[in-house]
Amino acid sequence: MIKVLHFSDIHLGSGFSHGKINPETGLNTRLEDFVSCLSLCIDRAINEPVDLVLFGGDAFPDATPPPYIQEAFASQFRRLADANIPAVLLVGNHDQHSQGNGGASLCIYRTLAVPGFTVGDNLITHKIATKNGAIQVITLPWLTRSSLLTKSKTEGLSLEEINQLLIKALEPVLEEEIRKLDPHIPTILLGHLMVSRARFGAEQFLAVGRGFTIPLSLLIRPEFDYVALGHVHKHQNLNANNNPPVIYPGSIERVDFSEEKEEKGYVVLNLKKGEVDWNFCPLPARPFLTIKVDISQAEDPQTELVEAIKKNTVEDAVVRVNYQIRSEQLELINNNIINEALKTAHSYTIRPETISQSSRPRLPELGIGKSLDPIEALKTYLDNREDIKDIADDMVEAAELLLNEI
Repeated sequence: MIKVLHFSDIHLGSGFSHGKINPETGLNTRLEDFVSCLSLCIDRAINEPVDLVLFGGDAFPDATPPPYIQEAFASQFRRLADANIPAVLLVGNHDQHSQGNGGASLCIYRTLAVPGFTVGDNLITHKIATKNGAIQVITLPWLTRSSLLTKSKTEGLSLEEINQLLIKALEPVLEEEIRKLDPHIPTILLGHLMVSRARFGAEQFLAVGRGFTIPLSLLIRPEFDYVALGHVHKHQNLNANNNPPVIYPGSIERVDFSEEKEEKGYVVLNLKKGEVDWNFCPLPARPFLTIKVDISQAEDPQTELVEAIKKNTVEDAVVRVNYQIRSEQLELINNNIINEALKTAHSYTIRPETISQSSRPRLPELGIGKSLDPIEALKTYLDNREDIKDIADDMVEAAELLLNEI
């Protein structure tokens, strides 16, 4: 049996707004969180030891991270090279330049000829020798329309029509690689993909509208013993009968509040030709916590808000407190008392939302001639959409981040 560790979506350098500066190191505490989880993955690979490490893409938030973040990433992966454990580093969408020309943040490892490291920036089969035998890994990096189709072929087409053309272009290329496989050697497809039927994590905000969706049927092939995926941050197996397992391990740390309820971790698997056994291994990711409370009808809104906070475990968590209150009640709120109730949190934000006695219906507030703050306008719209209540707070946070960038 060949033992493999599969993890993905490190996004080292993300989520700094949810952290603070550690005075002892000078680093953002959220960077330290991400490095800690990455270190635990590498620890497991070395201590097991595994025969091969598969990284499913998205090392950083973009293709040109600051040098100190590149160094933090390299110092962890260097440990694999020192332990003589081969690794395949797949290029994800965040590893590519915005023009889609190459995986700048990962290709340096091929240029430097790091022993045992393979960079997957094109669709090709790699035959890798491990301590327990050979294995074939087909790398399928993040594909853009320009990588498969010329501009003239997509001009004037809808997104759905372009998606179908991309799939038709991909199928024969992938089939060609499959036909080259040695049928006696175990095979893994390593892809950074958006696959149909996958449930989104934070990628619904990080990469919305980019790339295309690949049908699951394209990946369920008898030639594959395991399909290792990256891109979606929520851990899931897309093939219930496990023949082969089609696994997103998810991201190793929480990027934002859209991942608040998701367990983070990696996958360890044992496989030989025609047989695979895999297990998801949780990581101690930083907890995120949303506290929502309506105190607009409370006689003592201050006490009710503090009591709502005390009902939750805020210690060492990234916390956001969203409370509804009437404008005439605002003077009853003492922020110092709220800050004291949240002092054990890793970091926190407090967002009051003032409401009127006649807050329904709200949509007329968005009518012609009305002037409304963009965030308040978005909240007004979301308050009238019952079908997306579960992601409303995440959409507001994403909008605030966009406005801050602008």
